[in-house]
Amino acid sequence: MDKMKPYELQLICESLHLRTKENWEQSRLVAYLIAQTNSKKRLKPTDILKFPWEKTEKDNNNINKTPSKPLTLEDVESIKKLALQRELELKKKGII
Repeated sequence: MDKMKPYELQLICESLHLRTKENWEQSRLVAYLIAQTNSKKRLKPTDILKFPWEKTEKDNNNINKTPSKPLTLEDVESIKKLALQRELELKKKGII
């Protein structure tokens, strides 16, 4: 971690919850099985517990389904300029 850049540490911290994701899914499945055997209604695992990452996946799917226009050459050039500006700002700050 001594050689890591600040932006790398931020990415790691943002994804720490993914380490326990499988354990949470497994616990929800066990709770779902117990609840389903004791219920006359048809249940779904999400009826037991909804996780924040499931909401994010649905939001991402909705974004991908929205129609979008193709990029023009002007759009590409403006994106490149913006990327170069941000790169220079990060270099000045010593982040990259």
